[in-house]
Amino acid sequence: MSNGYEYAIESVSNATHVLLMLRDRQSIRAVDVATELGVARSTAHRLVSTLQQSGMLRRNDADKSYSAGYALVELGMAVLGEADLHAEIAPILTALAAKTGETAHFLVRKGEEVLFVAVAESSHLIRAASRVGTRLPAHVTAAGRCMLAAMNDEELSLLYPPDKRLSGGSGFIRTTAQLTQDLIAIREQGYAINDAQSEPGLMAVSQAVIDRNGRPLGAISVSGPTDRVTPQVAELAEELRQAIARLDFG
Repeated sequence: MSNGYEYAIESVSNATHVLLMLRDRQSIRAVDVATELGVARSTAHRLVSTLQQSGMLRRNDADKSYSAGYALVELGMAVLGEADLHAEIAPILTALAAKTGETAHFLVRKGEEVLFVAVAESSHLIRAASRVGTRLPAHVTAAGRCMLAAMNDEELSLLYPPDKRLSGGSGFIRTTAQLTQDLIAIREQGYAINDAQSEPGLMAVSQAVIDRNGRPLGAISVSGPTDRVTPQVAELAEELRQAIARLDFG
């Protein structure tokens, strides 16, 4: 009993040590882990593979090294606090709502869901209302699909295995294959559209907020009644691009 407990603690300690190795380097290899921890290479491989499966590490196929995975990045954001990020976003949302006349939201991804965390509402009587605090499946929102499109295939496969059936919303995306095709199109055009997939009568245009390492910090979405938004999709996408270009999160 005692030995099992000690082994479990040692395993956690080793895993933590592996993650902390990324504080002063961009990536690590299994051989680096073996040397650092003084363990066999087979043990090091099991450690990094387990951390990869949980999303804490991401494998780089080119050189077989490992860097921070999506789960570790999300944890870091939570520790740092999203307040600073929101403070940067707030004036951008206000400016977007004023210029476009439509509601602007900022969303972050939480696993397979997105969370609406900030808003600047349209001044129109008929408008997209605030959804701050609401969670929705990522694949049924434009913002969610933008963030998913910014992830690599390995990270996506952990969230959406090939045989996974998707539910929620009234859109066309019901399988991982359909989602994959949609994400390819989003990467090509640089933005995503939600045409009444999460709420009838509303359309949204969204772009991801990307950090200097190419990772999605969140997404900004401009939404309103379909009849108002449809004619200006291209213009809204350009407004989003310019607004996001003014952000600097390092």
